[in-house]
Amino acid sequence: MNSDVRDSLSSLIKDPLLEDIELKLKKPNLFYLLKIHDVEIRHSNFLTWLLDTNSNHGLNDLVLRRFLKDIFSNKSYDWIDEFTIDKLDLNHIEIRREWKNIDILLISNDFVVCIENKVKSAEHSDQLKKYKLILESSFPDLNHAFVFLTPHGRSPLDPVDAESYQTYSYHDIANILKSILDIYSNSLSQRSRIYIEDYIAVIRRDIMKDDSLNDLAKQIYYTHREAIDFIIDNKPDRLAEVAHLFTKKIVESGWILTAPNKGYARFLTPKLDKVIPRSGLYGWKNKEAFLFEIDYWPKKITFRPAISPGDDKHREILSEAIMSIEGATKPKGKQWWSYFNLKWSFDVSSERYSDEDIEKKLNDVWDDITSLVNKVEAKILSNASKFDK
Repeated sequence: MNSDVRDSLSSLIKDPLLEDIELKLKKPNLFYLLKIHDVEIRHSNFLTWLLDTNSNHGLNDLVLRRFLKDIFSNKSYDWIDEFTIDKLDLNHIEIRREWKNIDILLISNDFVVCIENKVKSAEHSDQLKKYKLILESSFPDLNHAFVFLTPHGRSPLDPVDAESYQTYSYHDIANILKSILDIYSNSLSQRSRIYIEDYIAVIRRDIMKDDSLNDLAKQIYYTHREAIDFIIDNKPDRLAEVAHLFTKKIVESGWILTAPNKGYARFLTPKLDKVIPRSGLYGWKNKEAFLFEIDYWPKKITFRPAISPGDDKHREILSEAIMSIEGATKPKGKQWWSYFNLKWSFDVSSERYSDEDIEKKLNDVWDDITSLVNKVEAKILSNASKFDK
């Protein structure tokens, strides 16, 4: 071992941040102990337990009711809305697991909800179309809803499936559980509370990759890169590696970085940073009501101006401003609103692309991004006085 590597290892083992992360990782978590934290079928099992009003979790219909309110707040359903859910008796809803290969199926007297859960894998063999046909033939007299549950709420790959299936994310699941714990924690059994707390930790750490431990691990890695590479002879997640290329481009454009997360680069212009309300309910650390967002998950790069869940008046002002721009389309999401989605086929996670390749791609698309940023900035600034009113 040469002296440089030895010095790097010595610095690593004496770093207090390493002790901090080791201490937090030693905290018991049922899902890690059973090694089921990254097994898709186990997530479906646990979600079924949470949604079942007859389960022994002590939550009654709290999770199911909030989940259905989220789903049916989508205006594409003309036969129900979120307000109707409070009038329904949900104790008689039947829940089936893996019925005709459907991950989770909710059956009531009036409707059925098909939930397809994808933690790491992608849909295959036209399975989403097949499930839709199964429900239409098996429950012809009931209304149908189709939900595509993924870590970050991505749409199905097939545009036809995307029209039928509503997107839902594990971020939404974590928010439901967190809000329920905040209100009802004292009325739950200690065991149920621990299960739910452990599951929220798994969602944030292993599925969403936005837990404080994820950030701490990155900090330790970049401080002791040589030592850690020597120990594990491996690289960190590819998306984490290329993040600096996106942030560099944003900073070079004179924009302000905010709300960092794996696979996403978000920012505001200096002028918008001064006027955008901080009235968001959740999702972004500084609670901005609006941000520009670059999504660089595998397969494609997407740029969008995004309005977060939050103050209804602020959302309405932002919505009217952006909708007045030529080319804007009505958002499909119920909580996160986006009126433009500029997409480019490019897999930044692929090792065959060097940093130079990614930088070249960004240079190629940056004029389109800048043009839309300028248009959105102008429209929002012309309506900024309405925020004060």
